[in-house]
Amino acid sequence: MKRLIAVPLLALGASIAFAQQVTTTPLTEGLYMLQGRGGNVVLSLGSDGAVMIDDDYPNMINEYQFAVDDITGEDYSAPNYIINTHWHQDHTGGNDYWAGEGATIIAHKNVRTRMQTGLDNKALGIVFPPSPEQALPVLTYTNVLSLYFNDEAIVVEHYSAGHTDGDSIVRFTNANVVHLGDHFFNGRFPFVDIESGGNVLSYTDNIAKILASVDESVQIVPGHGSLASKDDLRAYYQMLLETTQTVRSALDDGQSIDDIIAVGLGDKWASWGSGFINEAQWIRTIAASL
Repeated sequence: MKRLIAVPLLALGASIAFAQQVTTTPLTEGLYMLQGRGGNVVLSLGSDGAVMIDDDYPNMINEYQFAVDDITGEDYSAPNYIINTHWHQDHTGGNDYWAGEGATIIAHKNVRTRMQTGLDNKALGIVFPPSPEQALPVLTYTNVLSLYFNDEAIVVEHYSAGHTDGDSIVRFTNANVVHLGDHFFNGRFPFVDIESGGNVLSYTDNIAKILASVDESVQIVPGHGSLASKDDLRAYYQMLLETTQTVRSALDDGQSIDDIIAVGLGDKWASWGSGFINEAQWIRTIAASL
């Protein structure tokens, strides 16, 4: 692997840009959010070693290796564990590499199944081939898994029929930090992968349950977007409720999906379609979930 230029070790509270778009933001002592091209990553570093939540696209491996090295202060360091929040490649693309470096991959059992089989996703027009054997989770769970590591109770919980059928949220209990994976696209319409068992209605129900389980001081790491608060998650939940009701009411009134798209969801949500999923795609996703 080509070595990148070294930068100084991060100070708590700083945010430094790495080569190829990777930034690192400390959350608490020993806990960091890393952001590159794909899904947001969390790294826990302590006396037991390191745990990484998700690992971005395959072509970001060099940049994440450099970021991990910079945080740990060691060359070519690797996490002891990788926890995948779901199976999509922008969250699991580094699995093959990190497993080769000695990491144990953990995920919900449906993540392993999805990665083994791949998917022809017609909604996106993308064929996801089966993942390499080394990239597959070797430790899977059904409902809840707890990992006691770095003086932290890391609780991994399955939320079914949300973004996919294999979603996990990851709580760092002592630090009061939670990684929601793609159950949260901060300030954006989400991608709900219906072909992988996702559904907008149960996705919304899942967000309600998560909101009820966190306090006002929690730091929330979304799957995509900036670090968030509980108020940000409340706004997201309200968007899910209101846009779903708009589409439901229009369909009940006899409008077609194309009619709804032509009218749109209103100015209130105009900025939310600037991400991966635009307004028309979000309307179609809602309609497909009803």
